[in-house]
Amino acid sequence: MIIQPPIFKHFLPVCLMAFCLASCGNQHEVSFKSGGVTQTFSEGKGAVLKEFETLVYPGAITTGSVSAEGESEEQSKFLMLSSTDSVQAISQWYQEALKKQNWKMDRVQDMLKLISLSGHKDNLEINVMIADDGGKTTISLSAGKQADGMNEEKQPIQNYTPNQANPPTD
Repeated sequence: MIIQPPIFKHFLPVCLMAFCLASCGNQHEVSFKSGGVTQTFSEGKGAVLKEFETLVYPGAITTGSVSAEGESEEQSKFLMLSSTDSVQAISQWYQEALKKQNWKMDRVQDMLKLISLSGHKDNLEINVMIADDGGKTTISLSAGKQADGMNEEKQPIQNYTPNQANPPTD
């Protein structure tokens, strides 16, 4: 079972709104409130959120950002960039930049045409996805509050009981 951090629970609305924002003509920012969460979608150079100002890869083009802020302390921030530099060069830059800013690196996953970095600082977590997109490199940054002491190793055990609605899969 793949367990995704809570920061990704707004991923589908992010994708849908990014598509909508791209088709909004000259409008560069859209906000709406749903389920107690205010989501703001921005595009272009003005889309860089203050949390990411020091993490914009040199020479990268800002394609958009998303901010989701709840009435409680829930927050998620996303920034999308693109560059013509290699996945490896960008990954090295982010690893150094994050360490300089006192982020603790939790994981570096190097896959074919994709490198994923994750780290934490205080009660925040950050994820950087760097992907080869056929001639350009796409950079996606996400940041938000860490789940309350929950990580993949400490997830609660879920008991599965087969029934008519959930038959066994063996």
